[in-house]
Amino acid sequence: MATHTDKPQDAGSGPLARHGFTAVITILGALLLVLVHRSVYAYLQVGDSYTIDLASLHVADRPEWAGDALVGEFRTSGPLTGKMSIFDPDVVRRVTEHYQANPWVARVLSVEKEFPNSLRVKVEMRKPAVAVEVRGRYILVDRERIRIPGEYAQVPRFSFPVAKVLGVRSAAPEPGKVWDDAMVDAGVSVGCALADNRIDRQMTVTGIDVSRVGRGGRESEIVILAEDGVAIEWGRAPAAGKHGELPVDEKILNLKGVLMSQPRLKGVARVKVQFDDPVVITRR
Repeated sequence: MATHTDKPQDAGSGPLARHGFTAVITILGALLLVLVHRSVYAYLQVGDSYTIDLASLHVADRPEWAGDALVGEFRTSGPLTGKMSIFDPDVVRRVTEHYQANPWVARVLSVEKEFPNSLRVKVEMRKPAVAVEVRGRYILVDRERIRIPGEYAQVPRFSFPVAKVLGVRSAAPEPGKVWDDAMVDAGVSVGCALADNRIDRQMTVTGIDVSRVGRGGRESEIVILAEDGVAIEWGRAPAAGKHGELPVDEKILNLKGVLMSQPRLKGVARVKVQFDDPVVITRR
């Protein structure tokens, strides 16, 4: 973030004592220069040519995955109002704090002045990781389990996979807040593992059922739902820390191995990837 004094010498020593007249002229000249600068500063503070209309700030360089609807929500989420001079010492701080408070923003990267009356604000927008289903509506959550603004009847389309997380019973937090729920944590962890390994290229994920997270027992806590009704037992949530539970990367390798032998899971009814040797149950 960008942010925007002369020290008089002692009168009894140095050049001022030996060349008093010249020094006085120099000091008076400096004072005059300061006064002129102050006068210009005051003028620029009120001059329209240097006034920034904060309400006109817009997204000029959007992420490739952010459609018009999401950019519109980003702009209207507590929009900036009012006008400020580009020379106002508080303009950068105010704009930075505004975007830091926007629930779509993960972090403000920079706020730069561009003369005579523009600001260039660079932010990192929150990227949806999963869509949590709650009472028939879908709520986007990022990798840090931060809720993104908006509720949707259908999951918005992106250029990357965003899995549906099913079975969550807790109410969603306010936008910009962490969704502190073990089920959401499990859904995000598995959804990110599938996305990072581009499993969507080999099969269609229709949902991640986390309704059994925390219940214990021998049944799989997490079930990935694939096309044609195939159920993929994942086992326990990554955060469970259960002794003997396979690491996430090994479960992914198991799933990829099954997909190589059973492309698109054709003829498969159920898969269990939580064991050293994955189990494939075929349809009868």
